[in-house]
Amino acid sequence: MLAKIFIALCVSATAVLAQAPVYGQCGGSGWTGATTCVSGSVCTFSNPFYSQCLPGTATTATTSKTTATGTTSAPSSTATTGLTIRLLPLGDSITYGVASTDGNGYRSTLHNLLQTGNTVDFIGSVKEGTMADNDNEGHSGYTIAQIASVATNAKALPARPNVVTLMAGTNDVYGGSFGTAPDRLSSLIDLIFKTAPDTTLIVATLTPLPSGQAAVNTYNQAITTLVNNRTASGQHILLVSMSSVLASDLSSDNIHPTNAGYVKMANAFFPAIQQAAKNGWIGKPV
Repeated sequence: MLAKIFIALCVSATAVLAQAPVYGQCGGSGWTGATTCVSGSVCTFSNPFYSQCLPGTATTATTSKTTATGTTSAPSSTATTGLTIRLLPLGDSITYGVASTDGNGYRSTLHNLLQTGNTVDFIGSVKEGTMADNDNEGHSGYTIAQIASVATNAKALPARPNVVTLMAGTNDVYGGSFGTAPDRLSSLIDLIFKTAPDTTLIVATLTPLPSGQAAVNTYNQAITTLVNNRTASGQHILLVSMSSVLASDLSSDNIHPTNAGYVKMANAFFPAIQQAAKNGWIGKPV
């Protein structure tokens, strides 16, 4: 069924949405997409690179904007502090941090954002980067199916993270097998919640891929529908748009972000994790 939806979306992959969906991006430096949100949500400032449609009223947006202080600052909220966060960064080479000069990718900036007022532990079987807490589950070249095959190793999902950040699908698109990629992502999501039922899952859209951007656009539209439907059904899952990462934020290989691109990724993941905390989804790890 998802494959049929995906194929249908190919026809309108380049269409411009009049309004951004709940949890979609609605602003930020370089943003050229929709700047208004669907009914019941409001465009909320997080940092100069990223604004997101969050459930609420215009009052929420004003408060958030006035309390943010910089590119790595968060809106003040007691609901987002005092947490014990056990986070699994799950994905491919972009999660691993390829092309970042320190090997940390988005993980170091995200860790720094989260650790203010919280206890944070990144987990995974892979160690990469100069950051002290460099555990992750990022594997270069892995497709969605291959990511699923390593997600259940003892140091990953069975270690019961209460937050998972997931970006998967670039290698499916790059390898030309993207037609049923949303179905495989759906199966991976099922596996994540089956293995770690108490987790909150933050799913990212893909960053630019100049050699296959039309396919990336179509895939991103398909997984936006997939994730938002699951959120509406009550699953603890949120979508994060990586559209603030531009082609100019890619390294010379035109696949992996530069340091600046990885910072933008962290700044996109962070408000979604905050929103999950405000929703009461992030309890103490099991």
